[in-house]
Amino acid sequence: MTEGKIKILYDATLLSYFSEKNEKRSGVYFVTYNILKELLNYPNFEITLYCDYKRIQYMKQLMLEDNILKNFKLMEVKDITNPIIGIIANLGFKFRKSPEIQDNFLRKIVRFIAFRSFHLYDKLRSESPAFIKKLQEFNVYFSPYEIIPKEITKDKKIKRFLFLHDVIPLILEDLYNEINLSSEWFKRLLNSLNNNDYYFANSQSTKDDFIKYAKDLKPENIIVTYLGANENFKKITDAEKIKTIKAKYNIPKDKKYIFSLCSLEPRKNLIFAVKNFIEFIKKNNIEDFIFVLGGGQVKQFQPKLEKEISELKEFKNKILKIGYVADEDLPTLYSGAEMFVYPSIYEGFGMPVLEAMQCGCPVITSNISSLPEVIGDAGIKINPYNNEELINAYEKMYFDTSFKQECEKKSLEQASKFSWNKCVNIITSEIEKSMS
Repeated sequence: MTEGKIKILYDATLLSYFSEKNEKRSGVYFVTYNILKELLNYPNFEITLYCDYKRIQYMKQLMLEDNILKNFKLMEVKDITNPIIGIIANLGFKFRKSPEIQDNFLRKIVRFIAFRSFHLYDKLRSESPAFIKKLQEFNVYFSPYEIIPKEITKDKKIKRFLFLHDVIPLILEDLYNEINLSSEWFKRLLNSLNNNDYYFANSQSTKDDFIKYAKDLKPENIIVTYLGANENFKKITDAEKIKTIKAKYNIPKDKKYIFSLCSLEPRKNLIFAVKNFIEFIKKNNIEDFIFVLGGGQVKQFQPKLEKEISELKEFKNKILKIGYVADEDLPTLYSGAEMFVYPSIYEGFGMPVLEAMQCGCPVITSNISSLPEVIGDAGIKINPYNNEELINAYEKMYFDTSFKQECEKKSLEQASKFSWNKCVNIITSEIEKSMS
């Protein structure tokens, strides 16, 4: 390795879910990718990727296909106590999802063997002299999301940095219980936080929340580091392109639309948004307006959302669920919308709001958690529990043309305050400071 460079071991485990077009490919997935991409512009940092062994085969496949990830090396240690365990683990990976295994009982056995072999292999690997020696090559361990592994914490010479995103499982514990989502991972994260490591928080709101719930954290060890949106999020003015993308997602060409993009789950407050949209169009006798919902569904919430939409009766055709949206189509969908609505009841940051603003789309969002930090005065902030406020916001955006145009202008101005370059400048500055 090149002398004089800061050598960073970057946890890219989350990227191994690249092929899963669901809630895994949401906010923190793109944070992980974009920070890594931006780090290519810093020649004094040498980045090696780290991946949880259970996901390492997926990671290798991604690195073969992705033009950005091809620029990096992946940390691998093959010198373990018993290489036979590694062979079994790799066979488990190969066959556990094989279409040739039709029998459910046999599939369960294969998965069990794969899981146990992965676990044993990872334990042997992390305790092997080769692994310990390999770690000594690095100055810094950086995790954009994952809990810092125990084997990393054992090396006292490595400076450790972790990006903190939200405390959703604590603040919205009832919602987690309602859809049977486990908060065990978050409990382990919370227990791992300490006053020796360094942290970044994606908003002041997130920093305040972690200080409240993790008593061992020093406020001075948490740096507020706002995120960015990709450069491809920009205003699209090509009417034909908007027409084409509307057709692709079966949005009627003769209808205007509100757009909302998120993982379809209770926290996003979609039922509140949809019901008040219907009240808005009923109150004002509007026929040419529909509500477009984009994003992967959390399967535990799907039946409830379907039930609520079906109960809209003759108005249910005003709600269009378009599912997962290809990344390259998002700027056009934002640009073609009359407004973007995001009445979430809690966000660590709120990336879709920034993306919409960067496309010049006027935004209605919540007045709580981090969202006021992101939107500034560029749109309308509402109480996410107040029906009247949301209906009034819909009316203001729809009928007041000059106000809407002012929001479009302010959205572009506000969005320019955020970028991945600014985000990573803070990260690299703090890393350099820790090394001095």
